[in-house]
Amino acid sequence: MAAVDVGTSKVCTLIGKIRSNGIEILGIGLSASSGIKKGKVVDVEKASHSIKESLLNSLSVAKEEPNFLYTGIAGDYVTSRNAENEILLGKVSREVYEKDIEKVIEGTRAQIASDGQAVIHVIPQEFSLDDQRGIAHPRKLVGTRLKVNAHVVTAEENHLHNLVECFQSVGYEVYRTVFQPYASALAVLTSGEQEAGTVLIDIGGGTTDIAVFYNDSIYYSNILPVGGELITSDLAIGLRTSRDEAERLKLQYGSVYSKYVPDDEMIEVKDISMKSLRSVKRKFACEIIEARVKEMILMIRREIRASGMSTVLRGGIVLTGGSSLLGGLNEFASSLLNMPVRIGFPESKNYLGQVQVISSPIFSTSCGLLQLALTEGQERKTDHRFSEGSSGKIHGMVNKLKDFFMMG
Repeated sequence: MAAVDVGTSKVCTLIGKIRSNGIEILGIGLSASSGIKKGKVVDVEKASHSIKESLLNSLSVAKEEPNFLYTGIAGDYVTSRNAENEILLGKVSREVYEKDIEKVIEGTRAQIASDGQAVIHVIPQEFSLDDQRGIAHPRKLVGTRLKVNAHVVTAEENHLHNLVECFQSVGYEVYRTVFQPYASALAVLTSGEQEAGTVLIDIGGGTTDIAVFYNDSIYYSNILPVGGELITSDLAIGLRTSRDEAERLKLQYGSVYSKYVPDDEMIEVKDISMKSLRSVKRKFACEIIEARVKEMILMIRREIRASGMSTVLRGGIVLTGGSSLLGGLNEFASSLLNMPVRIGFPESKNYLGQVQVISSPIFSTSCGLLQLALTEGQERKTDHRFSEGSSGKIHGMVNKLKDFFMMG
């Protein structure tokens, strides 16, 4: 299986297979991303080249061609909402069958489907049977009316096509597109966090993905068009240097707590031509970073309030993604959001092979995609009904969440 995380700043590919004692990472491929802006393909040729380079890097190590390829999606062309649907089982109470569950979920999908939009996920939050609510698994229960409340994720077909076209142009077919926050959650959230109420915040290069989990499902999600690239851009402008140099300085010297940086600490910055050096106060660079990060955290705070879930978030906040590695970010976010915050990353105990490499927030989405791909692969082997475009049960770190994939 191959999992490809196509981001604004990087493309990460993992190739792996399921062993009896975990997921084995066979190959890892990283490449700089080009032709992608805030989650959207803006140049098919450049984006295809970045994807190809990442795939080739992973294949050179894995020495095996993947049978199926999964990729993540995020950007302002991806939207989500909560929806519900109800079906009549009969005038007389009877047992709920699997086909009834599929029918009520399919009805939810049909409500949302519209021209130009592809339904990516219909994720059940809870089922109701007659007057009984809060049912996770209604199969074999008895009643006359079956209702589902679900979180539905859709994407504009044109932008989805552009992403798939990038893979096709280098000889690969995308088997499944997955909402990136959901994939990241599979890799970094515990089952306890899923149940208790937790906000997953995946801060990438071009976007910040937000998903609120509660009772083992998603109750709110959104994609903000801000990310680590915006911080880099601010540094490049403020320090009058190139974006590459600004990115280096951000990673090497960046901190969101400028007040703790000594006034006399200096750093060397290359000018825009990259030929000469000049000294700049590190504190000044960190003030630039802190201002932008504060703005982003306040945007996240508004999203959490808009979710209507603030009172049930016993699990706090989990930050992940490459930009979550900024020095002091978890403490800074916690002080502004007034909630406990931790940095989430794939746990090495769940993997075999190159585990030290992937135990980083950078690999959260790709690890979640691979986990999902391999789990579905196992189900295809054991369930003859499981095929592309059908609904299937997904088990993993989010072990109670039922995610029904509906390909547009």
